[in-house]
Amino acid sequence: MMQSPAGHRRTEGGAAVAGGYADTDAEAEADADDAAAPAALAGATGMVMALVPCTAESARRVLGDAARAAGVTLALMARTVIATRTCPADVDPDCERALRAEIGHARSPQPPSPPAPGTLLPAPDVLRGHLNHLRALRRRTLAAPEDPGLRAALEDAAYTLCVLMGQRNAHGALLAAEERVAAHRLPPCAAPGGPA
Repeated sequence: MMQSPAGHRRTEGGAAVAGGYADTDAEAEADADDAAAPAALAGATGMVMALVPCTAESARRVLGDAARAAGVTLALMARTVIATRTCPADVDPDCERALRAEIGHARSPQPPSPPAPGTLLPAPDVLRGHLNHLRALRRRTLAAPEDPGLRAALEDAAYTLCVLMGQRNAHGALLAAEERVAAHRLPPCAAPGGPA
């Protein structure tokens, strides 16, 4: 334990303690918030992964960018994301605005790049099955974002879609996959001058 200038000891969590008791209730609450921060960050990461869709790393980047834009800590932004689902009336409007802007930015990357020459794209039926799997995981992760198993499964599905479509980010891969599946559903074009 470290000694503070006022003669109080500091615990590993940082609360000043005199005779075994925390100095104030506020410091005790701060310690409780610090302990809850990893759980809130995990849940917020899962929600952003499901909303964009993206990998966990990209979701944490979105959260960090939103926190910087709003001028708040990452922990507060994570709690804001969780609050949008649990108690929307308590959400700070500046945080929510910054979060929406960053999610919108993550959802609108450059259009999907064409796959490299020689890249074999999956059959539309296989792709449709993978898209259905990804959508189901997104819904389940949005319902239970704190579940590490769902976040891992969503990350795997997003990565697989990136590999299948030859894209660098999950949202671009999703757009390319949906475009390929939709194009397969269209009837073939009629020859010019022939029957419509």
